[in-house]
Amino acid sequence: MFVEYGELSTKMYELTKPIGYSINGDLEYYYQQLASVKGKILEAGVGTGRLMIPFIKKGLTIEGVDLSEHMLEQCKKNLVKEGLEGKLYQGDLTALQLNVAYEAIMMPTGSFCLLPKSHAAAVLHSFYTHLTVGGKVIIDLELPSWFVENEVTTSHYPMDKESGILFTSTAQTMNWHEQKTAYIHRYDLVREGLIEKTEVSNFVLYWYGIEEFTMLLKAVGFSSVESDIGYGKDPNSSLVTFVAVK
Repeated sequence: MFVEYGELSTKMYELTKPIGYSINGDLEYYYQQLASVKGKILEAGVGTGRLMIPFIKKGLTIEGVDLSEHMLEQCKKNLVKEGLEGKLYQGDLTALQLNVAYEAIMMPTGSFCLLPKSHAAAVLHSFYTHLTVGGKVIIDLELPSWFVENEVTTSHYPMDKESGILFTSTAQTMNWHEQKTAYIHRYDLVREGLIEKTEVSNFVLYWYGIEEFTMLLKAVGFSSVESDIGYGKDPNSSLVTFVAVK
């Protein structure tokens, strides 16, 4: 019934978050964390290469993995456009078997919140097993301080003079016991006033307390866990970044 990160959502992501676009300073923060890494880096949820590509340009050795074939296809196109090479994998984060040891694994932009909480420990364990000793994982998490139940918002993103994407987000419910929020996202490809194609996504986000996620990381085996709020610049931010060392 629903499509997650399909063709139209990928097109909208490319329009609104192009390569090198920094979301609240995430590009700068992550580069600062990774600049001294000499070995391989893995970006989990690489998407269209928004961070991966500028980091490759800066000399980092970075690979990407994503579940969405549409996102990976766009990432490949963006790499070719920039004249770069980068290894990409399509797969489930709970069952990674890449046979590669990374010095760092990053998962920015709150993408970890898209994973069901029942999968969190398995994904963190997978990250742990793919890290070298002394390697680190960097993960963004979002707290839903902005969620308003039943709120409907609509935005329009032009692609050219005749077409664009009409995006409608409908907030559903907040489940306090399961720590999740749910949205229905609708993407309409509109051409000359007519809807040519529609994509509907059930967008669910899970949240974690700082102590809760710290304990999850330590339970997996990470010996050192630190966290920053708002990339260390905004103490009122709903974004929390965890840096944990194996």
